[in-house]
Amino acid sequence: MFERLCAYLFCLYPIEFRRACGRDAWQLIRDRIRDERGVFLRMRLLADLVMDLFATSRRWQPAASSLARIDGGPRFDIIEVHGPKPQTLAVGMFTSVLMFASFSFLFHPTEYPNAPAQLGEGSGQGPEGFPSDDDSKQQVVAGSKDERHDLIAAIAANLQQRYYDRAIGQQLAGAILTFEKDGRYNDIATGPELAQKITEDIHTTSNAIGIPKGTFVADVLYSEGVLPTGPPPAMMPIPNTDTAVRDYRDCLFSIVEMRDGNIGYFKINGFAPSCAPTAAKAMASFNDVSALVIDLRDNGGGVGDVALFIAGYLFDRPALFWDPRPGSPVPPKTASPVKGSKLASTPVYLVTSSRTQSAAEYFVYNLKMLKRATIVGEQTAGHEHAGVFQRVTDHIGMGVQEVAPPENPYAIKGWEAIGIEPDVKAPRLEAPDVAKKLAASKAPKH
Repeated sequence: MFERLCAYLFCLYPIEFRRACGRDAWQLIRDRIRDERGVFLRMRLLADLVMDLFATSRRWQPAASSLARIDGGPRFDIIEVHGPKPQTLAVGMFTSVLMFASFSFLFHPTEYPNAPAQLGEGSGQGPEGFPSDDDSKQQVVAGSKDERHDLIAAIAANLQQRYYDRAIGQQLAGAILTFEKDGRYNDIATGPELAQKITEDIHTTSNAIGIPKGTFVADVLYSEGVLPTGPPPAMMPIPNTDTAVRDYRDCLFSIVEMRDGNIGYFKINGFAPSCAPTAAKAMASFNDVSALVIDLRDNGGGVGDVALFIAGYLFDRPALFWDPRPGSPVPPKTASPVKGSKLASTPVYLVTSSRTQSAAEYFVYNLKMLKRATIVGEQTAGHEHAGVFQRVTDHIGMGVQEVAPPENPYAIKGWEAIGIEPDVKAPRLEAPDVAKKLAASKAPKH
């Protein structure tokens, strides 16, 4: 809801400004929405947007779109040297205060009843370059009993025909069809809910017939956008730049810094491809720290190669990194030791949340199994996604373990659905400080 309000304010900015710099400006706003939580910080963000709106409306000229760099990226310049007059500032401040004071009285969100719509159909589109806020895309289910049955029958057929153990696949398919016959899915209103419920039933049934918890079997996923009919496109490489700051940002390394007590703090929001050289710079900067805190709270995954590359700095010999994907292109062991690195004996703390998933969980799982890091924060998402993905409808797809998974030497056989339990539990916002205190208390004294 707050992001919607910010998007509405941003749409009031001059069209020339949005054409020239809209995508980057909106990304900056979204980053602030994500990081600045709480009433005071969000009120401050709204105040900044309103003041910027007044200033931009007065000063922005159509010719400003020519202020792009030669390399195609946006460039931000001060268009006028002189600031606004005191009278203008007073009017803007009065307007902002009036708006905030009356917001709770004037803004009344409309409630809509749950109305089933046709699966795969949806309408409405936000402004160009913005994520869609149309909730109708979330309200898509089978429009009739027969259509719902056909969807569930297709999911069951995929389990029966594609799961590597045909006997187990048949049991799972039979259980899903039995649940459907008993009316288990009749009252589910949305596509995401239906996908989640069927996935939960697959996990519950697989555990009941003896498959260890944490093992990937299959999952059903809902996509807001229309799924491709063929294989998903290859991930596009991220362009290289000359500056270290830009490299860190492009590789989703948002913070690389030293903190009090000689504690290194490394926030990784994703494992982007082709980022091993940048990761090497970051890890080299931590060479003499007393302890290292790696923050993965907002890490939604990425490529395993970069995760494995970073892990290589934390061992003095090759260490097994179990990969749940059969025939994975990622090597099974770290390339340890890394020449010149002093981190093999440095205490490591990984900060996690319920948003930590996929390749980030691969990183956390193996370091925990190897007892090389202390996990601080929340239980991770439990999204292993090790199967072969296939489209079922425009918005429903599923992954199925078509080949037997690699042998796992650990007692906990994976993280699918169960996630990874932290060693020290802490709320998401407090977890970095908890990890820092632990690191300071356990770090060797110099």
